[in-house]
Amino acid sequence: MMETKSPLIKRGWLRSLLFFLSFFIIVALFNIIGIVIASFFSVYGFEEFLSDQELLMQNKMMMMTTMVSQLAGALFTVWIFQKFVSRESFTSIGLRFEGYKNDLYQGLLVGAGLITIGFLTLVIFNLISVDLTYFSLYDQAFYLILFAVVSLNEEIAIRGYILQNLSKSFNKYIALAISSLVFMIMHLGNPNLDILPIVNLFLAGIFLGVYRIHKNNLWFPIGAHLTWNYLQGPIYGFEVSGNKINSLFEQKLNGHDILTGGNFGYEGSIILTVFLIAGIYLMDKHFR
Repeated sequence: MMETKSPLIKRGWLRSLLFFLSFFIIVALFNIIGIVIASFFSVYGFEEFLSDQELLMQNKMMMMTTMVSQLAGALFTVWIFQKFVSRESFTSIGLRFEGYKNDLYQGLLVGAGLITIGFLTLVIFNLISVDLTYFSLYDQAFYLILFAVVSLNEEIAIRGYILQNLSKSFNKYIALAISSLVFMIMHLGNPNLDILPIVNLFLAGIFLGVYRIHKNNLWFPIGAHLTWNYLQGPIYGFEVSGNKINSLFEQKLNGHDILTGGNFGYEGSIILTVFLIAGIYLMDKHFR
């Protein structure tokens, strides 16, 4: 029988704090490496000889390279802390593969359903108008991969290592609230941020974490995070946490910012606030 090793640092909250600080340093270093690698794909000084499409492709290649580098940094940080600080297996943060498909598919469906209900609500009540713009298979594939990287990056760090170790020092609901504050703090640099988007970011952290604290599984929040971001931006045309990207639908805002989310996107809407609170209550009640 394999001997279980005691953590190098006994207090879970302290492990989470050290991880949080180390995460930013290590990911920043990996990001620098990504920028250096991405520079090999660039043609600085020759932009005037490139077409708009070639420039756009170059920028996306650089963005993807840096995002993948950040994910590598996140995975490396979790691995280091799991092996040498927590002294547990990497998969114990909620990434076990036994039965993972069912959890992942449920997450994909819930994320897609939640954003689709919000989109249809705004359209039906004429709070937004939408027009079909164009469809680019290249753009859609790019954003699908990009948001898969983003969801993995944030989930393994926040709902993975941080939430797991906070739960060893606090009640699971307190741990969930603290990890959701961390999730919110990580988005404070986003453009067009206001009070309501901050509240919704916190609630989104709770929503994504409820499944994790009851099922000890990250595949559901990874899936929900992915389809939420992907459908929200590249398909339905909302800003993604304040960031505007190319989309299948182009939106015109007709309603008040408190209902539509304004320039921050749907994540700044009070309608989402209501849906998130209802979703948190129903999901928690289901798993209790």
